[in-house]
Amino acid sequence: MSKIDTIIATIPAMPRRGLEAHWRKLEPGEAPRLPDPLLRRLTAQLLQERRYGDVPAIIRRELTHISESAAGTTGKQVPAPVMPIRLSDGTRLIREWNGRTIEVLVVGGAFEWEGRTYKSLTKIAHEVTGAHWSGPRFFGMRPRRG
Repeated sequence: MSKIDTIIATIPAMPRRGLEAHWRKLEPGEAPRLPDPLLRRLTAQLLQERRYGDVPAIIRRELTHISESAAGTTGKQVPAPVMPIRLSDGTRLIREWNGRTIEVLVVGGAFEWEGRTYKSLTKIAHEVTGAHWSGPRFFGMRPRRG
């Protein structure tokens, strides 16, 4: 294990003064006024950069572009990532459609509706409406895009 790896391993238990001392060795000036957990992560990152090198310029540019796009500071917007929806067995999804209550039960990774089993909510949404709908959107689990 290298000296830097040993220091990184001690960071979680290091007192604030020790963190600040390591920071001053790595960066000019005082350590930033941040909560200890964040200062620990940043100090470890700086040590790793010294050991393994900085992020390549092309990746740094792409990260900058993504963060600016997400913040709305460029002309191009990047949509937020869609997080997967995890439904546990026994979950009931209820939606009213044209005066009719649609109730779906999650069972074994599938969906039961009106005594039949479906592999996807989208198939149920299509059966209900006769049109193509995103099943998660139909049941209110996803916002409309655009």
